[in-house]
Amino acid sequence: MRRRTRRGGGGAARRRTGAATRDDDGVDGDGWDDDDDVDGGRLARERANARRVERLRAMPMRGECGSSRYARSLRAARRAASTDARERDVVVIGEAGTMRLDVAKLIHFGSPRRRAAAAAALESAIRAEEHATGVITKAFRDVGPGGALILRDVDLLPLQTRRAVNEALKAQRANDGGTDRSSRVRVVLTSSVSIPEVLRGMDTDDVMTIRIPPLRVRRADVEAEAHFFVRRAEMESDDPVRYDLSEDGVRALQAHDWPGNEDELETVLKRAMVQLRANRVTQLRSRDGEADDCNCQLITKQVLWPNSKSGYGGWRRGTNFRLNLFSALPWTRTMMRSELWNGGFQSKVVIPAFALVNLALLLGPQSRDSNVFLNIFWAWWWPGILITYPLVGRLWCAFCPFMAVGTKAQEFAIRAGWPMRAWPHEAMERYGGWVLVSLFAVILLWEELWALEDHAALSSGLLLLITSGAVIGSVFFEKRIWCRYVCPIGGMNGMFAKISGTEIRAEQGVCSAQCSSYGCFKGGPAVPPDGMETSGCPVGIHPAQIKDNHDCVLCGSCVQACPHSSVRLNLRPPGIDLWTTNQPMAHEAALLFLLLGASFCHRLPELADAFGASPEVQEAIRTMASSTSGDNAFASEPFVVHTIAAFCALAFPSIVAFSSHALGRISNAVVNASSERETPPQPFVKEAYAYLPLCWLALLAHFLDMGMGEAGRVLPVAARTFGLSALADNAGLPSLVADDHGIALIAGASWSLVLLRYNASRPWLAVAPQSVSILCIAGALWRVVVVAQ
Repeated sequence: MRRRTRRGGGGAARRRTGAATRDDDGVDGDGWDDDDDVDGGRLARERANARRVERLRAMPMRGECGSSRYARSLRAARRAASTDARERDVVVIGEAGTMRLDVAKLIHFGSPRRRAAAAAALESAIRAEEHATGVITKAFRDVGPGGALILRDVDLLPLQTRRAVNEALKAQRANDGGTDRSSRVRVVLTSSVSIPEVLRGMDTDDVMTIRIPPLRVRRADVEAEAHFFVRRAEMESDDPVRYDLSEDGVRALQAHDWPGNEDELETVLKRAMVQLRANRVTQLRSRDGEADDCNCQLITKQVLWPNSKSGYGGWRRGTNFRLNLFSALPWTRTMMRSELWNGGFQSKVVIPAFALVNLALLLGPQSRDSNVFLNIFWAWWWPGILITYPLVGRLWCAFCPFMAVGTKAQEFAIRAGWPMRAWPHEAMERYGGWVLVSLFAVILLWEELWALEDHAALSSGLLLLITSGAVIGSVFFEKRIWCRYVCPIGGMNGMFAKISGTEIRAEQGVCSAQCSSYGCFKGGPAVPPDGMETSGCPVGIHPAQIKDNHDCVLCGSCVQACPHSSVRLNLRPPGIDLWTTNQPMAHEAALLFLLLGASFCHRLPELADAFGASPEVQEAIRTMASSTSGDNAFASEPFVVHTIAAFCALAFPSIVAFSSHALGRISNAVVNASSERETPPQPFVKEAYAYLPLCWLALLAHFLDMGMGEAGRVLPVAARTFGLSALADNAGLPSLVADDHGIALIAGASWSLVLLRYNASRPWLAVAPQSVSILCIAGALWRVVVVAQ
């Protein structure tokens, strides 16, 4: 063999960078003379090509774990490809981390060609275009007629390389004339997406396609996959300890979305086993080598750490900081599954009490200081329901008298044989919220212009009007369409429920993997081991799909129906929906500003005084419908002035907030000009939710006047209602009431400012106009609520 002489110092650098060039002086770019040993170079290239193509050998392999319909379908498709009489080429498509290569190998080793030569070429081996044709050609030649070739991750190849694969596939079809398939190399391609460049010009009937479903849609198979990976890891290690998955561990795995699919699952389980093994070693050392009797380690939720923050449990967005009250306080679950909670209390208590209240309002004394039921409605119910929002959200809707009557009407209609229509979801989603806002606007104007808080019969009319809507909706449509889409009180409750400290949710993994009855959603008979017979969710939602508290009424139907104990009653930070999973809706933002405007509308005299209105205007806004002469109150000019002022007061917060949003777009542009990264401004609908805490506490401050000033007079008012002698009353001190007003408004403004800044994720300068707007509205409320006290 001739001695090789080294020339040039630049060859090393070019070799390190992978360059393959030829110098003008006749020296190759690798720094060796052209008269190098040709045979040695060819041998090196052949060895490199051999490393690029892996020869397949028969060995035990994993199959498709699980018994879900996806696993059964995949198993059937793979077997059909293996036993295909025409021996067509196969394309296996699946996301990264799925068992594409395993399926490809199983197709070959389950086919009649299983004893023939077979090889698998890596995408990384033929990625470079200058090597692609040679590697592919050699792979086809080495496998030979009647063999099989697996090309992995074809979608990652450069375009020209994919075209080379296409030419190779068409060439062998041209050689055999398209009839003698036994002389072909059967090709199995794996990819994460469709590969039209590779299949261009080929008959679609001549290629089989198998799609592997991702693990997130095969949650029922996660447990079987996990047990397989644990057993395989045990066999690969020399650890005598056996490992098994605990129940909470399985649920945690089923709840994760697994963006890395089976590969990620295997990694997570191996990591957990390593941690448990390390903990065991530490324990043995602390006990001087004395092992305990247990020869099995449980893999629990605490040692399972998925790689993605979209993971299970507290790592999924919107599920942080939760405490399951059903586990901490088991009696809460027993209570929500009781007959009293699910219809008994409504039938035996709510409906009779509602009938009594309306009779007393219609037939009893008409003023609030003489009718105890009118006192309870305005001085107890309004402050009371506002106080409960951060505690129990929409719990009122679970025992609502309006829908209790509506449910009875629906039961009567069903017994009478009336058909129950399905919900027009699209129309209700588009228009139902705006009907709700319009109804609430009418109610607020009615309250203000007709002084409903001091008129018992009209207050009863308001209650009966809402009840009639619930009855009509229940008679014509299934379940509770009125509550879900149209009820004004339900809309307000749903909006403020987002600040609640409790929620009903279900474990998505358990529902997807183990449930097939869906009784929580559609109802049905009792399902062992824990399900009870129910009619399904009355507002048509699935507890595993709830994003925020807007729709859930805490009725407990899903808690009753679930046979797998998947439903949870969580204790959580109040208001967490607003900065995590809140779903902004235009009609809800309109309702928010409408209710914020109600705080001004119901204090028009104080507002007129604060703005320095003339004595005539101040006198006009005190003109109620009952004080006008004639049948048409709108014929009175002072009443018309009062009506216009009420409209303006309701619209005042929305006008200020929207104007600030327009200025905010300018300030955002200024911030972008001085920043390296340009950030678009927040949509007004999303920005509007920053006002929700201020709206809630402003309404609470308004109704605290009656709550603290008149609620304690319930006993003497009750005595006057029934014609008894006067009893002692108990009213809050005006100074104490004013202090509470101030605390509520300061807390509301502060919370709104923090929420605005957090959700915007922008510098204070970018949100300065909206921040000033919040402070201005809070200042105006301070003037009409606190100062005027």
